[in-house]
Amino acid sequence: MKTGKYFIMICCVLASVVMVWAQPVPAQTQSPEQPQYGGMFTLLHNGGIAVISSPSEGGALMMLRNTCPVFERLLKTDENERLQPWLAESWEISRDGKMITLHLRRGVKFHDGTDFNAEAVKYNLEAVRAAAIPGSAVLSKVSSYDILDPHTIRLNLTRYDATLLLRLAQTIVGYMVSPTALKIKTTPENAAKDHMVGTGAFKFDSWQRDTYVRFKKFDGYWQKSKPYLDAIQLRYISDLTVSLMAFMAGEAPAIENIDPVEAKQLAKQYDVRTPNLYFFHNFLPDGGNPDSPFANKKVREAIEYAIDKKMVAQGVGMGYYPLAQFAATTDPWYVPGLKPREYDPAKAKQLLAEAGYPNGFKTKLVVDVRARRDPMIAAHTYLKEVGIDAELDMADVARATAMRREGWKGILYPGFPNAGTFLGIQDRYGQANDFVSFYRPPGWQEKWEALLEQPDENKRLVQFKELIKIMYDEVVAIPYLGNSPLMALKPGVVHGFKLHANHTADYYEPENIWLSK
Repeated sequence: MKTGKYFIMICCVLASVVMVWAQPVPAQTQSPEQPQYGGMFTLLHNGGIAVISSPSEGGALMMLRNTCPVFERLLKTDENERLQPWLAESWEISRDGKMITLHLRRGVKFHDGTDFNAEAVKYNLEAVRAAAIPGSAVLSKVSSYDILDPHTIRLNLTRYDATLLLRLAQTIVGYMVSPTALKIKTTPENAAKDHMVGTGAFKFDSWQRDTYVRFKKFDGYWQKSKPYLDAIQLRYISDLTVSLMAFMAGEAPAIENIDPVEAKQLAKQYDVRTPNLYFFHNFLPDGGNPDSPFANKKVREAIEYAIDKKMVAQGVGMGYYPLAQFAATTDPWYVPGLKPREYDPAKAKQLLAEAGYPNGFKTKLVVDVRARRDPMIAAHTYLKEVGIDAELDMADVARATAMRREGWKGILYPGFPNAGTFLGIQDRYGQANDFVSFYRPPGWQEKWEALLEQPDENKRLVQFKELIKIMYDEVVAIPYLGNSPLMALKPGVVHGFKLHANHTADYYEPENIWLSK
């Protein structure tokens, strides 16, 4: 029996157990009760707690999940990623896009009593740019800052970039930290205590690397009736089974990243939810290399037809579902009418023959070691059955990271999916110097540049949908699987907790969480 058919038999057995969870599950309705005060909310997760500090010190190792009780950003987004006010109450963009004026909220103080004002904003933006934290490169387009009054700051740009305000709304680039605290000389051991000083509803209390981080209520929070909780604790447990046992033993009222098989059982007595943010796993063939078989569009199409995405999604579980384009149906940039390239090995072989490879060819499937293995083994098997004999090449983190800038041969499978957000897609496919080997159609970078320079949100959405369609039409990359981490909460206990809220990775609003007593 061929290995591909053997894999399919296994998937069919597993599918009968997990297929209920292969598609997103809507969140259950929140209780209409009035919020209650007091208590500590604990979340169990397996995302790591490597660094707890200010953005300029933590950089790429910082997780929004672990720090947003303390830090707030200038703006936020709604579920459609449209900008909304937060620490900045309003903003204006000049007609030429070269001036952005932020009008800041008055009466806000940092935890140490320092005033939040225009000088603090300038200090923070200059600090994250100087530290070159991920995403801060967009601030290189700011030629100067003008303090118009204590609560008004103007950013003067060399040219407009639509990701600037989005990064201030969705990433640590927009985190506001007390300048007074940041000026304190400290050590790595004391950086959290000395520099974790924000405007958020909670103050830093204590932490232990990859174990826990705790926050306590900030009585001077600018939303006078909030927060409701006395404290928040995030606990890291790498083993999902151990984490689940702790949850069921009553050690925490909330847990994330649960397996769909377990979720089906938990749903009988717990509130199981899927956030409205999805993560896209994908293959990147080296179609940008003219001597590669994948420079031929028919060969790239053959990859999609060769793999039974539905069967893999059901077989490997973990809440996966098959992808046909780089958008979920709930995303505003989803393009209706793009027909999925369904599993059709005969079609895949036909395309390979038309491209000049009737007997197939040998290549490599380069996999970042951080990626889950079973979807890769499945893909490898399916590809081999149509004649694409892809040697599995497991690349360590350093080599996989270098390939993004230096290039690769064959098919690359990144270690992490890209978040299904504008920034998540733009960061992977719209950067000229990153993931350099995938196929870029004529005018590709020019279209991205035009998109980023468009200050009108509605016009920008039209341009973005055009790029999503081009990605599909030209098979720039192969969308494989999508997923959104499943969560379980004790029903009737946890209120106001929405991880990945406002279509932002790892973001939630701690000030809105409360517990029923």
